[in-house]
Amino acid sequence: MSTLVIRGGRAWDGLAGLSVETNVALDGDRIEGCGTSLGAARSLDISGCTVVPGLIEGHAHLCFDATPGWRATFDGDTPARMLLRMAGNGRRMLEAGITTVRDLGAPTPLAIELRDAVASGLTEGPRLLVSGAPITTTGGHCWFMGGECDGELGIRKAVRERVKAGVDWIKVMATGGNMTPRTNTFAPQFTVDELRACIEEAHRLRRRVTAHAHGIEGIRVAVEAGVDGIEHCSFTTAGGYEFDQPLIDQIAAKRIVVSPTVSVGFRKWPDDGRREQRGRVLKALLDSNCRVLMSTDCGIPGVPHEALAGGMEVFAEAAGASPVELLRLATSRSADLLGLKDLGTIAPGAIADLLVVEGDPTANLADLDRVRYVLRGGRVVFANPE
Repeated sequence: MSTLVIRGGRAWDGLAGLSVETNVALDGDRIEGCGTSLGAARSLDISGCTVVPGLIEGHAHLCFDATPGWRATFDGDTPARMLLRMAGNGRRMLEAGITTVRDLGAPTPLAIELRDAVASGLTEGPRLLVSGAPITTTGGHCWFMGGECDGELGIRKAVRERVKAGVDWIKVMATGGNMTPRTNTFAPQFTVDELRACIEEAHRLRRRVTAHAHGIEGIRVAVEAGVDGIEHCSFTTAGGYEFDQPLIDQIAAKRIVVSPTVSVGFRKWPDDGRREQRGRVLKALLDSNCRVLMSTDCGIPGVPHEALAGGMEVFAEAAGASPVELLRLATSRSADLLGLKDLGTIAPGAIADLLVVEGDPTANLADLDRVRYVLRGGRVVFANPE
């Protein structure tokens, strides 16, 4: 007999085009199956609601506070206070139905401590994949996290240090960034040979490399070097955006994972044509069969950690995509591209990380914000009863 049956509502399995009326049976921390006549020691009535796989955030910064004063907070935190802040941000994400998070930038020891504390049950939070401090040039983007290095030998040493510490991914800053003064967002920070050294060393140690890259020239360098993933991939130039379909085709051909960091912050952009240009890039990435997952860069100013659902709405509007397409990007697609076995679907044997919301998000993504229950490993970790 099942340990718990979620009954009375609809379910979307992470893959299909529609949700269906069915019950979902759990056996401990795993999904046993779906059906209309399932017995259990306990049941959870979700009438009027839909259960979907727990959401996956592909690019987060748990150490930032999402405010304009983020840098003063970051610089003023002691390590203990920052770790508490990161744990609190993770908890809010979990309560929003985000059950897995890839953190792509935080002081290395703190990111690993939090990941391991969650995994051991010491604190409640989403499952974490972490990169620690991004590898960057001297004075490069996010240098203040402690990831500065230069040259091929320096970058190899930086990779080795992170793998020794226990990171899941290697993140490298292929261009400058808007949040770090005196860096160039539009120009490459590393040469092709330097990035190749990073990738070679990471692959030798069985880690994948994802590259922060805004400017189109930095994207070209990252693609030529052969990175496994590109963060942002925004095709920016000093004058706005430069659309480059042949480069997008290369990204698709090389099977590079694209994490485009689309967030609620886009709604605040001035209506000067940039939003339309960004939407064209996003649509082309999807239409060209690039390996796209859902991400928001949460933690940066104006992007709350729990606002993944809002970012999905923005992405759908900008790229002309359906709610189900975006739900796949944030569940089964992300799980597949991030190598997360048994996550992202509602299927027999899958891990029971689940989100129950009022309404039906396969028809209206805004319903993702109407959280009723969140389950992690088959256990209710957040409840918001009527």
